[in-house]
Amino acid sequence: MFECQYNEEMEAEVRRLEAKNRAAAAGHPEWVNACAVCGCELQSDSAVRCATCA
Repeated sequence: MFECQYNEEMEAEVRRLEAKNRAAAAGHPEWVNACAVCGCELQSDSAVRCATCA
């Protein structure tokens, strides 16, 4: 059980860091996330692309 919780926490942290890196690459390090295609701001760190680019 502990291992499962740890894995989920680490996966969430990796998603958060990847989202923050996309935002920084888009030129907005203060954003939570940015679309990997067009660079628009995304409010959640779970998405990689916006609805338009998906």
